[in-house]
Amino acid sequence: MNWDSAKKHCTERNWQWTLDLINQAEQEMQELEQNVKRLEDQQKAQRLYNACNF
Repeated sequence: MNWDSAKKHCTERNWQWTLDLINQAEQEMQELEQNVKRLEDQQKAQRLYNACNF
């Protein structure tokens, strides 16, 4: 999603509640992306560990 264009649109219309919602959604997306990266790294490490044990 293009957060910047959505924020600009809401700022032009003075929709503060929508800006708050966009900021919250953006923060949640960043947290989810961090969790996905962490889980992918854990999965890679587990596969490497398992490959070394054979």
